[in-house]
Amino acid sequence: MNEFEVDFYWPDLGLVVETDGLRYHRTPAEQARDRLRDQAHTAAGLTQLRFTHEQVRYEPEYVRGILAQTASRLAISTK
Repeated sequence: MNEFEVDFYWPDLGLVVETDGLRYHRTPAEQARDRLRDQAHTAAGLTQLRFTHEQVRYEPEYVRGILAQTASRLAISTK
């Protein structure tokens, strides 16, 4: 893929999911690295989604819905 470690990756769909909490995404330098990571994924043709820790914890139905919609769209486009 590229030199970046990701939280979740579905290679068959080309889908990268990042979950951002304040522990590793707080400082301007950490946020700048996130943008570089996003740009590298996009340049590689990957679809990426970012969710906040709060979304994952307090809005799991929303997160599942977005994941399902995105995975469905990508599965169709890879056929």
